Amino acid sequence: MKKTVFLCVGGDARQIYMGRKLAEYGKVYTYRIFDSSPNVVSLDSLDKMEEKADVLVLPMMSGGELEIPCQRGAEVNCQDLAPYLRKNAIVTGGRLGTRLIEYFSALGFEVADYFKREELVVKNCIPTAEGALQLAMQELATTVFGSRTLIIGYGRVAKAAAALFKAAGSEVACTARKLGALAEAENSGLKAFHINELFGHIGRYDLIINTAPSMILDEAMLEAVSKDTLIIDLASKPGGVDFEAAARLNKRAIQALSLPGKVAPITSGEIISEAVKNIINERGVKNVT
Repeated sequence: MKKTVFLCVGGDARQIYMGRKLAEYGKVYTYRIFDSSPNVVSLDSLDKMEEKADVLVLPMMSGGELEIPCQRGAEVNCQDLAPYLRKNAIVTGGRLGTRLIEYFSALGFEVADYFKREELVVKNCIPTAEGALQLAMQELATTVFGSRTLIIGYGRVAKAAAALFKAAGSEVACTARKLGALAEAENSGLKAFHINELFGHIGRYDLIINTAPSMILDEAMLEAVSKDTLIIDLASKPGGVDFEAAARLNKRAIQALSLPGKVAPITSGEIISEAVKNIINERGVKNVT
């Protein structure tokens, strides 16, 4: 049986290890991914592809346009890639914008966003939480052990972060809107209070980790934050922190995007490759187990 042919384009260090893992399931061409592995064919020109790809794998996208972010500041336009795909090829990537989805769909390609895959989201929580802990250790003037940490939200990432910071010796509390989430947090041994009570509590913490994807820490709330507190926003853009207000108020706030790719690119790349493999198998194009 002919091997599945992958074309992997752009991205950060995660894409290097994703491509290497996908090479266990098929033939992998990479473009604008600077990898010297003998298991992949690294292209300096798409015209050097020996065959068209069954699967186009894009990185985590940062905007709603057709430009693909690449290492070393380069960009590739999706329109340059379409001629190198087989008829009915699968196009997959993370956080795919509407324009990109409509473009490839109009050409007859099937489009799937691997960032919406449950298995990827769940597994990505660990490198995200570890990245937050690493940031805290770098930026706090005190140890994490013995600190007081507030986590805003209690979804998957928040739960992973709460468990990790608690294990590191921090006194962890969480705040959320849903009563069920607060009950679950309390069952896990955390202090918990409703988000409506946040203003009265927020000045007590050394570290605040936001996981809520909507604005929570606005200027009024930031004014109540202690001057020595570190704020780490793990939510996707635009996040839950008013960073302009934080700068004006001289409050330390970090927008920590794409932590899995920064702190654990091998693990994160393998997580993406697993999601891509599952997408292919579910669609029955070829079995890549």
